[in-house]
Amino acid sequence: MLLIVITEAGERLGSTSAERYLLIYMVNVIAIIMMLFITFFVMFNIRKNKLLQEQLRQKQALESEIANAKAETQEQILKDIGWELHDSVGQMLILANIQMGPIKMKMPEEFQHHVAELQDSLKTSLTEVRSLSKSLNGEVVLDAGFVKSIKNELDRLERMRFDTARLHVIGKQIPMNKSKDEVVLFRIIQEFLSNSVKYSKAKNINIILDYEPELLVVRAFDDGEGFDINKIEKGSGLINMKGRAKLIKAELELHSEPGNGVELMIRYPFDC
Repeated sequence: MLLIVITEAGERLGSTSAERYLLIYMVNVIAIIMMLFITFFVMFNIRKNKLLQEQLRQKQALESEIANAKAETQEQILKDIGWELHDSVGQMLILANIQMGPIKMKMPEEFQHHVAELQDSLKTSLTEVRSLSKSLNGEVVLDAGFVKSIKNELDRLERMRFDTARLHVIGKQIPMNKSKDEVVLFRIIQEFLSNSVKYSKAKNINIILDYEPELLVVRAFDDGEGFDINKIEKGSGLINMKGRAKLIKAELELHSEPGNGVELMIRYPFDC
C-alpha cells in the first residue's frame, strides 16, 4: 500500500515538473516573439522616419532650387532693365539735351531761360536714370559694396522723394558669407524703399546697419501713414522680401500700425 502511494506521488511530481518546464518554455517563446515584434516595430518606424526625412529633404532642396532659379531670373531681368535704361533711355536724354543747344540759340533771349531750365531737367533726369540703372545691376552693387550701394540708393531717393534719407552704420563692417547674399539683402531693402515711395507718404526714412559679432541686424523705418499689418493684403512685395530672406537664411519681420510708419527688421547670421 505504501509503495502505491509513493509511486503516485512520484508521478504527480514528475507531471508538475513537466508542466513547469512547459510553462517556462512557452513564456520564453512568447517573450522572444514579443521582442521580435518590438524590434520589427522599432525598425519599421526608424525606416519610416528616414523615408519621411529624405522626402522632406528632397522637397526642401527642390524648393530651394526653385527659389534660387527664380531669384537668378529676377536678377537677370533687373540687370537687363538696368542696361536698357543706361543704353537706350540714357542715350535719348543725352541726344535731347544736345539738340536743345541749337534751339536755345535760335530762341528769343526772353525765352532762353526756359530752354536752360529744360536742359537742367534733362541733365537731372539723366543722372537719375544712370543711378537707377546701376542699382538694378547686381554686378555694380557688388563692385560698389553693400553699404555704399545702400547709401547711393538713399541719396537718389532723397533727391527725388524724401526730405531726408539717412544711413547709420554701427560697429565694424563684417564681410558676408557669399557675395550673392549682399545682392539679395540689398534687394530686400530696395523693395522696402520702393514700397515706402509708392504707399507710405513718408517724408523721412532711416536705415540702421548694426554689425554684431555673429549677425547683421538691419532696421529700416519711415514716418509714413503706416497700416494694419493684420489687414494688409499679402502682396508680391512682402512675398518677395520674405522669399529672399529665406534664401540667405535671414529672419525678416515687418511692423506697422496706422499713423506710426513702417519698420523692417532683418537678422542675417554670418555663420549660415
